Amino acid sequence: MTIYDRIKELALAKHISIAELERKLGFSNGSLYKWSKTSPSIDKAKLVADYFNVSTDYLLGRTKDVEDPISYFRIDTTGLDKDQVDDMTNQLTQYQAFLKEQLMKKNK
Repeated sequence: MTIYDRIKELALAKHISIAELERKLGFSNGSLYKWSKTSPSIDKAKLVADYFNVSTDYLLGRTKDVEDPISYFRIDTTGLDKDQVDDMTNQLTQYQAFLKEQLMKKNK
C-alpha cells in the first residue's frame, strides 16, 4: 500500500475528496496523486499527517496503527533512544488496555 492509498483511506473515512484535501492544505491539484509514484517532502507529509491526526510513520507504512500512543498523547520523546520510546509506547498501550478494562467492569 502506498502513501497515496493510505491518504485515500483516511480521506474516505473523513468524507473528504482528495481534491478538497489538496485545496485545504494548499497543495496543487493532483499533487497527492503523484505520491503514488514518488515520495513527498517531509513538510508536506507532516501537513497531511497533522490534518488526519495520524503519525507520519503510519502514512509512510512504517506502522499499521493509525494512532500510536506517543502521537495521540503528544508526548515529548526528545532525548530518549529508540528502546526507551518503544518501552514507553508499550507501557502506554498496556495502561490504555487496563483503563478500558476498568471502565468496562464499572459499566456492568
